[in-house]
Amino acid sequence: MKQKSSFFLSEKFIFIFKMALGSGIAWQISVWAGSRYPYLSAISVIICLQATINKSIHFGISRMIGTVFGIIVTILLSAELPLKGWTIAIVLLICAGVALMFGANMTSIHQIALSTLLILVFAPHLHGYGLSRLIDTAIGIIVTLLIHAYIVPPNFTTSAMDSINQLKAQLITKLESLAVWIENGASNQNFFKEDMNQNVMKCFQDTAQQINKAENSLRYHPYSKKSKKILLEGSRKFSILRKEFYILESFYDTIQLWNSSQPLTSQEREYWADCFRKLADCLISFQPMEKISLNGKSNFTYHDLLTIEVNRFLTNLESF
Repeated sequence: MKQKSSFFLSEKFIFIFKMALGSGIAWQISVWAGSRYPYLSAISVIICLQATINKSIHFGISRMIGTVFGIIVTILLSAELPLKGWTIAIVLLICAGVALMFGANMTSIHQIALSTLLILVFAPHLHGYGLSRLIDTAIGIIVTLLIHAYIVPPNFTTSAMDSINQLKAQLITKLESLAVWIENGASNQNFFKEDMNQNVMKCFQDTAQQINKAENSLRYHPYSKKSKKILLEGSRKFSILRKEFYILESFYDTIQLWNSSQPLTSQEREYWADCFRKLADCLISFQPMEKISLNGKSNFTYHDLLTIEVNRFLTNLESF
């Protein structure tokens, strides 16, 4: 039963439901408006319904521009040119080229080319096709945006926050592994470093994409106030985690230099392993511990360098 309910509440099913509902409503409105080609409004729903409201608006604008542009060009050229392969190629080249000169993006160019081709082919044979296409396209776009915005509007904030928490868990694991590495003598052959860094960097990329996707989903979202606040907090946390990652890398490099010049004593290994475990605990709660003071000696040591880096790590957490 749970699997069935989760299927019907899944992002993909909701998207399919909106597409089906929007197509049916747009078709019926076009029929009531007296359109001879109501399928055009349904096609507009299918094409313009995208993952986010923001993207749907961009597709809708591109499709509307393409339709208007296609009608104008077809009226100007179709009477003079026979409908052949070479004439279609020339018309599409002219339309797309002019659109590009006016700064149209690739989405708009695709829509302009598609609209021009269909109007060029059907307008001479189907009475009122050009005007009907314009009206039906507008109906389809309006229906798409209303349904997308007010019936379970897309919101990817939860996915973005999950990704941020997963990234945090990766850095916590990295700190704990660093502590184990020090306890075991800080060997130069640190097998976990390369593999773990690949995983962490991939996690950073995935998280950045998820945050961007969530931000786009909240544009023009009618109920986004709470989600925007959560996402803003998540973005700040992501920025801090990025800084902490590079500091964590410097921990490793400093300890490796220290151990290669003079092996760490068992007391030093125990001290820094404990310190890194405490930093991992701080990262779990995003609450800093008390900062470490320098040793006060006149000669600057690797211990001091690590202490400065640890305090930088804690300062970043204080800024949250």
